[in-house]
Amino acid sequence: MNQLADWLHLPVFFLLVYLLWQPVRGKGLGLVFWSALLFKLGCGVVLGWIYLNYLDEGGDTWTSHTATLKVVEAATQNPSWYLRFLFFNDVTDTGIGWSTYSNSLFFLKPLSLFYFLTNSSYWWSGAYLSLFSFWGCWFLVQKLGEYFPQFRMGALIAFLYFPSVVFWTSGVTKDALFMGSLCLTVGLFLQLYKATKVAESWRPLLWLFPCIWLLWRIKFFLAAVVLVLLTTFLAVKWLVNRVEWLRPTARQCMVWLGLLVIGAFIASFAHPTFKLDFFVRHILWNYHNLLAITDLSKPHLAFPHLQPTVVSVVLHAPSAVFQMLCRPFIWEPAPLLYKLMAVESLVLVLVVLLCVFQLVKTRRLPQLPSFLAALLVFFIISAVLVTLPTPNLGSLHRYRAPLLPFFLLVVISWGPIPHWIKRLSSRRR
Repeated sequence: MNQLADWLHLPVFFLLVYLLWQPVRGKGLGLVFWSALLFKLGCGVVLGWIYLNYLDEGGDTWTSHTATLKVVEAATQNPSWYLRFLFFNDVTDTGIGWSTYSNSLFFLKPLSLFYFLTNSSYWWSGAYLSLFSFWGCWFLVQKLGEYFPQFRMGALIAFLYFPSVVFWTSGVTKDALFMGSLCLTVGLFLQLYKATKVAESWRPLLWLFPCIWLLWRIKFFLAAVVLVLLTTFLAVKWLVNRVEWLRPTARQCMVWLGLLVIGAFIASFAHPTFKLDFFVRHILWNYHNLLAITDLSKPHLAFPHLQPTVVSVVLHAPSAVFQMLCRPFIWEPAPLLYKLMAVESLVLVLVVLLCVFQLVKTRRLPQLPSFLAALLVFFIISAVLVTLPTPNLGSLHRYRAPLLPFFLLVVISWGPIPHWIKRLSSRRR
């Protein structure tokens, strides 16, 4: 009977896959959909296997597994307690000592629901989380391809096939939940931006609120960045449609910057960490604490002159973004895992160089839709906020995974890679 319970959830899983597949069925996207989905699900399995067999204590993913088993056991004995856990963060009698407000504790709530569904299966619960992450990426890629056809190929590669992006946002990880909710949120904002009638806006708005809530609970500081950027961006569009004086692009940018300042000021009241003085001090505090437990014999990030001031953070921002994209370097002595990271960083540098050579060759800067420009701003700000307090390159590669596609989307689309792929496809036909 227990073995049967391990498989009773499969109709649910296949139904979810079918619901994702049905809208694109017959549109010539079968190879892309199924290959990307299998890649995503496979990465979730490989991630769990690597952590289980090669990393001490199994990392965060197996720690979450152990904690979730405690939650499931306590819920089985006392169902009323489980409701208090879900809605009031009651962790009594579980032995879980995590902070009530931590995203790790929150992650146990959706994860425990999957464990009930899959009879406490780590691997199948990881498959559901990978599917949710894939859903978000697939939804955003479809919307980007619909509204910005020239960026369709770049979106496919960046969100569905770039190795570290897919790997680190799969399986039993908070980043799988974050990636799915982030992409859904951005895709829904894009729908609102492109809506021409009020009737076209109610459905995206309805879905947007739970996605924002989930995004906020997993990584509230990145959620705040994307929300301030995109809500002010929509506000500018609303103003432009009503004030003719704002039609020139330069004036729109000025108004957007002004709204960003107002939005940042309002956000500072939403959470104590959004106050600038506290925020910059916290960046430096995190940096020194993580540096103290980082193995300095391995490649790591060093910001010896970083100070708890806004000016210092701004001055270190270019170095933070550069190192996030390029480190570790291929020539740095390091263990095998870091060498694999270095290979991908080298590939990333080559993609950027190909883009630069293409721009020099054509002697023109392709048009960048304003919505994608806003996403680039999101990437840059988030890259700084993630990199400066994270000297450990292993952790940084995991943290950068959900952010990297928003940069790659533009760089790949502006380079020669989409043209090469189209030419190769036409030859095969």
